[in-house]
Amino acid sequence: ACGSSDRDAHHETAAMMDASAPRGRFSRCRACGLVYLDPRVPAGDLGRYYSHAYLPYRGPEAWGRWRGLVASGLRATDRRRVARARAFGSIGPASRVLDVGCGHPTFLEALHGESGCEAVGVDFSDEGWRGDPERWYGLELHAGELADVALTGAFDLVTMWHYLEHDYAPADTLRRVRGLVGEAAHLVIEVPDHDSWSRRRYGPYWAGYHTPRHTALWDPSTMRVLLERAGWRVESIEPLGTLDPWTLVWMSRQERRGIDWSASMERYFAGFVAGRVVSWPVLSRLEKARGRGGDGFLTAVARPA
Repeated sequence: ACGSSDRDAHHETAAMMDASAPRGRFSRCRACGLVYLDPRVPAGDLGRYYSHAYLPYRGPEAWGRWRGLVASGLRATDRRRVARARAFGSIGPASRVLDVGCGHPTFLEALHGESGCEAVGVDFSDEGWRGDPERWYGLELHAGELADVALTGAFDLVTMWHYLEHDYAPADTLRRVRGLVGEAAHLVIEVPDHDSWSRRRYGPYWAGYHTPRHTALWDPSTMRVLLERAGWRVESIEPLGTLDPWTLVWMSRQERRGIDWSASMERYFAGFVAGRVVSWPVLSRLEKARGRGGDGFLTAVARPA
C-alpha cells in the first residue's frame, strides 16, 4: 500500500478451491501493515487456478435443484449494488459508469436497465459474457487489463466489486482510474476486510484469503494509505459490503472441513440456509459485542484529490 518492501513473515494458508495449487505464504508490511501474498503466483499462470472447482465461475448451476434460489440471491446482491451506486447522485442516460473487474456483468445490466446510463465493464477475461452476447446488448464490455484498454471520455462513477484484492498493481490501477474520471466522480471499492472478526475467528481457513487468487488483504488503514497515495480523497471506509457476510463465514467453515469444491453444492444448501437463519444472528452479535471488527467486508468511497 505504501511502496515499502520492508516486511515480516505473517503466516501460511492452504490453497483454496483448488487442491492442486501450492500453499500460500503471506507477509506483513512493517511500514503500513498490509498483509499480502509473498511470493505471488506469476500473473501469466494465475488462470490455471480458476478451474472447474472455482465456485464463483460455476454460479447457480453448482447448487443443483436449488439453482433458482441461489440466482435470486445473486440478483438481490446486484440490487444492493445498484442502490449503492445511485446513492451518490442522479444517474441517468447522460451518465457514464465504469465497473472494473465486471466478471459476469449482471450489476451493469441491472444499473443500465434502471437508469439508461452508459455502462462500461472491463475484466481480464470475457468468460463472463462471451457465451450470450445478445443478453449484454447495450453494455460496452472489454476483455483485458485496464492499462491496455482504450477508454475515452470522463466517467461519473467507477465501481470495483471484489476486484482490488486480485490486482497485481493496485496503486497503478487507481492512478489509471483517476485519469478517467471527472472532478465530481465517485469511486466505490468493496473488498474482504482483514480487520474483521471473521478473519480472526477462522484464521488460515478464512475464505477472504482465497489463496492464491487474492494478492493483498486490505483493512481500513491500508485502504486509506493506498487511495491517498494514488491521488484519491477518502470520503468513507465502512466495515460493510453488498455481499452477505454469512457467505464468507460459511465458505471459511467449509475450508476448515476440507470439502471438495468441484462437487455439487446441492447437499450443502439446507445447512447453508439453516446457518444463515439460526447461527448467523447469534454469532454476529456475539463477535461485535467483543469489539473484534466488522463481519467480513469493507467498502471505501473516494473522490479525486
